[in-house]
Amino acid sequence: MGKPTGQMQEETQEKLDGLNLLYNWDYNEMCRFIENHSEEEFRDHYETYHRLCDDYSTELVDNFIQEFDTSALEHFEEMYQGQHETGGNFAEYICEELGYIRDLPAWVSVNWQETWDNALSYDYTEIDCDCNDYTYGHIFSNNY
Repeated sequence: MGKPTGQMQEETQEKLDGLNLLYNWDYNEMCRFIENHSEEEFRDHYETYHRLCDDYSTELVDNFIQEFDTSALEHFEEMYQGQHETGGNFAEYICEELGYIRDLPAWVSVNWQETWDNALSYDYTEIDCDCNDYTYGHIFSNNY
């Protein structure tokens, strides 16, 4: 494990103690975050990180950080476009939502996976997870 709390910056120690006292959050989890990121990122982003882990899943939030960065956590929810089985399913969903296929005849076949691969995947990122409840197809906008 990383530094003992006594070797951390005073500001970090105070934040650890404060969060533990206020929310009864686990010291080991907070120290693990510090070890994986930094004391500064802990002070700036841990409360948001913890809330997102509770609302979504730790694995999804950790994968999001790997893809984007800890500083993007504050934009997680505005970037999150939902869970879709595949990028192709997301392509169909967004085209329907934006009204692009409103008058498309039923006999026309669209390759939604190709639409994802050749167009939308440049503006969106798909993050897959192995956790129990949320497994695949979490789509995030690359623009925030």
